[in-house]
Amino acid sequence: MFSRLLASIVLFSSALLFAGGAMAGNLAQDSWHQIDSANFHIITNGDPAAVRTLAQDLERYRAVALDLLGAKDDGTKLTVYAAADRDSYAGLVGDDLAELTNGLFDTTAEGSYALVNLDGRTGERQLEAREFLFHEYTHFLSYNGTTTHYPYWYSEGFAEFMSTMTFGPDNTYQIGAIPGERAMTLLYTSPMPLQQLLEATAYNTPDEDKGRVYASGWMLAHWLIMNSGKAEQFKGFVKDYNNGADPVKALSKNLGMSFSQIETSYNSRFQNGKFDLARGKVPASFKPARPKVKALSEQQTVVELARFLVKSGYNLEGVEAMVRYAEKKGIYTPELNAVRADAATRIGDFERAQQLLAQVSPPDRSSFWYQKAEAWLWLNREITKFGDERNKVMLKKARDTFVNLVNNQSEQAMHWYGLAMSMEMLGYPKKQYTEMLEQAYLRAPREQHIAQWMAQELYNQKDADYFARVAQPLMLEMTSEAEYNQMKMMLAELKPKGQESAKGGAKGSAKSSAKGTAKDSDRLSAP
Repeated sequence: MFSRLLASIVLFSSALLFAGGAMAGNLAQDSWHQIDSANFHIITNGDPAAVRTLAQDLERYRAVALDLLGAKDDGTKLTVYAAADRDSYAGLVGDDLAELTNGLFDTTAEGSYALVNLDGRTGERQLEAREFLFHEYTHFLSYNGTTTHYPYWYSEGFAEFMSTMTFGPDNTYQIGAIPGERAMTLLYTSPMPLQQLLEATAYNTPDEDKGRVYASGWMLAHWLIMNSGKAEQFKGFVKDYNNGADPVKALSKNLGMSFSQIETSYNSRFQNGKFDLARGKVPASFKPARPKVKALSEQQTVVELARFLVKSGYNLEGVEAMVRYAEKKGIYTPELNAVRADAATRIGDFERAQQLLAQVSPPDRSSFWYQKAEAWLWLNREITKFGDERNKVMLKKARDTFVNLVNNQSEQAMHWYGLAMSMEMLGYPKKQYTEMLEQAYLRAPREQHIAQWMAQELYNQKDADYFARVAQPLMLEMTSEAEYNQMKMMLAELKPKGQESAKGGAKGSAKSSAKGTAKDSDRLSAP
């Protein structure tokens, strides 16, 4: 059985395994701005005028992408951290990730965010900054609020395909161009063998081969969308893939082609080097955005960046560097105490977290940032105990605080998750705490620890169909072989009446090139 009681500790502390250097302290010395439009909240130390233009492009891209994908507009606003250069990016994610990536996207129980390096890994402008942003936002559109999974090659290849969208006069757009960095990868290393590509995952692919997955995945996705005539059939593949089918056999079955035929088409794309372009019109309903720019004070900057470091866990050591900077400059705030307490709770240093929160003055303790940190401290401290050892008074306080947070910030899955756990440990009827758990799951279906607990409860209830809808996409996220095999046995035991596709369908598949006319083409050539 899954260790649900340790889920909170694991959820928070696992990020520490990836903590990098403490370069983050230097970030607070930069000038940071907040740029807000209808659907984006951008925090940047880049040129605010240039990033404001990027925000306008993002809004226009969003309108076209929603139309092309047939995706639902749920009004969710995405937070984007746009680092001006490689050093700034490394301060947020640590040196190792800064060497491997130019952008990241993550869905968490606290919401989704994208992170981009506006200047590329080397400090040279390898790619347009908006290509990074379009790529990461495509992930958001594909995965936000849904449990649908795509194979690694398609997830990244499709995001690359969409990232090259450009805009022209008369409200037109063009899509299908060759991403510059991916072209270099294909020319210098050759495409990845098709079977290896189809079976690739983020976990079984060495870091040095991930660029080939992006480039080769783009080439295969481009063929599927623009030339194969199989876009609708590909949706059947996504359904089968989410139901655990072998990716090689499932693609062949759904496309109605033998593996060798698909392989021939795939290889010929590289040999031919010619890739069609499509043009279309930005939806007439789109209204140009007018993003608002606001300079952040040093106090706001330190809290904002420290909160990101704790939430992401990429470079958690950087929090104390931020603290030292704030103390030196005389800009330390009570909210920074809550951020530090949150970080201490995540590594199980409950005494330190308590000391930090005790330093917050009573007038500030009604703030949601304080209540959240305190409730999770209370809850995590009791999770490490068993039975009568637990302090029921503290659990009731945690429960009441989570109720208040849920009532005021109902979109936050974390609040519902905390409420469900506190209710379970207080002995509430299963029906009552699982209702709270379901609310957390519906808001963050891709948060693995929430989904695991949800799956376990559905298994216990013998709700075969609902269990399958939760368990099947969850299995695609699991890195533990033991947990994967256990979930597989549970699925086999319940035997759902029918396999259902994951909620959301093949949301990431474009509607083919019908929205535009493929009149031109782009060609691979040596740089």
